[in-house]
Amino acid sequence: LFLPDAAKFAPPYPCVMMPMGHSDNGILNLRYATHAAMTARAGLAVFSWDPIGQGERRQIDRRYDAQFSECAREHSSLGARGWLVGWNFARFRIWDAIRAVDYVLTREEIDGKRLGVMGTSGGGTMSAYMQAWDERITVAFPNCFISSIRAVFGERGCHDAEQFFFGQLTSGVNHAAILALGQPRVALATGSRWRDYFPHSGAIDTFAVFSNLVTRLQTSQTFQTSQALRTWHFSCDGPHGLPASTRAAQTDWMRYHLLGAEAPRSLAEYRTLDPGPEKTDDPSNMTGYSFDTNDTFFTSTRQVRDLPGFRSVYGMIAERALELKAKRTTKTREQLREIVRRRANIRSLDVLIQTSRTSQTSQTFQTSFNWWYLKGPYGVKVENKAAVLSTLGRSYVGEQAEAILRKAAADVAANGGQPVVLRAKGWDCIAAAHAYAAEPQLFSGIEFTERPPSWTEMATNPDTKDDSFAVGVWGALLDYDWVDLVK
Repeated sequence: LFLPDAAKFAPPYPCVMMPMGHSDNGILNLRYATHAAMTARAGLAVFSWDPIGQGERRQIDRRYDAQFSECAREHSSLGARGWLVGWNFARFRIWDAIRAVDYVLTREEIDGKRLGVMGTSGGGTMSAYMQAWDERITVAFPNCFISSIRAVFGERGCHDAEQFFFGQLTSGVNHAAILALGQPRVALATGSRWRDYFPHSGAIDTFAVFSNLVTRLQTSQTFQTSQALRTWHFSCDGPHGLPASTRAAQTDWMRYHLLGAEAPRSLAEYRTLDPGPEKTDDPSNMTGYSFDTNDTFFTSTRQVRDLPGFRSVYGMIAERALELKAKRTTKTREQLREIVRRRANIRSLDVLIQTSRTSQTSQTFQTSFNWWYLKGPYGVKVENKAAVLSTLGRSYVGEQAEAILRKAAADVAANGGQPVVLRAKGWDCIAAAHAYAAEPQLFSGIEFTERPPSWTEMATNPDTKDDSFAVGVWGALLDYDWVDLVK
C-alpha cells in the first residue's frame, strides 16, 4: 500500500488499485513499484498485490517448481485443469481483485467512494475486468490489453489463461463488451502500443465501437451523465510495456477524475517523455526511487504456500474433481451419446459426412504462431489451437473425434456397411473414446494401448507436466470422465 505524504495531501485519499502484469516477482517488479510510488507522490494512494502464481503466491508444489520458467505457464496449467471441472481461471483472478478492494475499504486512510484501477499487460486485463465486474470502481485505465479478440488470435493466438473464457466469442463477450459492462459508471481510458501482443489495429476498432456505445448512453434518458470527458484512447510507440509516457498518462487520468486535477495532456506531449521505442520500458530509465526488495517480502520463506492453512488453486480444482466423481451417476449409452456430442461439440454423422464430401470446414482461426505456455502431448501449436477453439465453444478433442468419425464412416461404407475396429494409442485414446460414444454403431471392437490417465487423475496429480487444453473438454467432469465412455 503506497500512501501520499500526509503533510502535502490530507487523508483520506482516493485509491488506485494496481493489478500486476506478468512479472514473476509480482509487486517487487521495479517498473510497477516505480509507477505506484510516482502516483502516490502525486496525491493518490495505490494498492497492489501479488497475483496468483506470481511473487509470493506460487501455487505449485515445491517439488515441481522447475516445471515453470515463468508465471504465465503456471496460470495456463491452472487454466487447463480448471477447464475439466468447468472453471475459467479468470474466476480466481477476478475474485482475488474483488477481495483486494474489500481490504482497501477497511483502511481509514482511504476514501472508499473514490476508487480507480490502472494496470498494464496482465494488469491491463485485470483493470478491464475490475471496471466491468466491481461496481465500486469509478475510473479505469487498462493498458496493453484492449484490442479485438479476432485481431489478437489472428496475429498472436491465445495468451494467458485468464485472458480468454470458454464460449467467449459465441456469447458475444469480446473486448468491447467487457468495456461496456462498466458503463455508464466508469470514466475509462485505454492504452495500446504500435507494436504489441495486442494489435493496435484491433484496439482502434474496439474503441470506436465502445465510443459509439458511450455516446448513445450519454444521450439516452436512462443514462444521463454530467461528466464531459469519460473516454480516452491513449497510444504510444512500442514495444509492449509501461514506458514513462504511459506512467504519466495513467497517473494524470486518475488525478483528473479522483482529485479534480487538470485534464490529461495531448498524446504528443506524453510521447516526448519516452527516450525511444526500444528503451521506453527499461527500468534504468526510472530514476528517483529506491526499493530494498528484502524489506518487502511478507512471509519468512517468501511463499504464502508455506503458511499453515494454505489452500492452492490446484488443491481446489482437485477437490472439485473428486466431488464431481462422487456425484456422477451411471449413464446409459444413449445418455452418454447426447452428453458427449454437447460437451465436445461433436456434430451429427450426417453433417460430418456432408462437410467431408464438400471439403467445407467449420470456422476457425489461423494458428501459424507458437504459443509458449504449455507444450502438452501434441505441441504448442495444437495447445494454442485448442485454446482458440474453446472461445468458440469447441474442443480439440471434439475436432479429433469428428475426424475419426469421418474416416470410420468412409471405411464402413467401403466395407459393405460392416462396422470396423477402432484402434488408438496414447493420448489419441481420449478422442477415440469420444468418437465411439458419439457413434457406437460404426465400430465392431475397440483396441486402446498405452491408455493415458483419466481426467480426474489429471486434475488431482500434483505433477503438472501433462497439463493440456488439447486433451480436455470444458466442464466434462460435471457429466463424465473420458474413461467412462468405453468399458
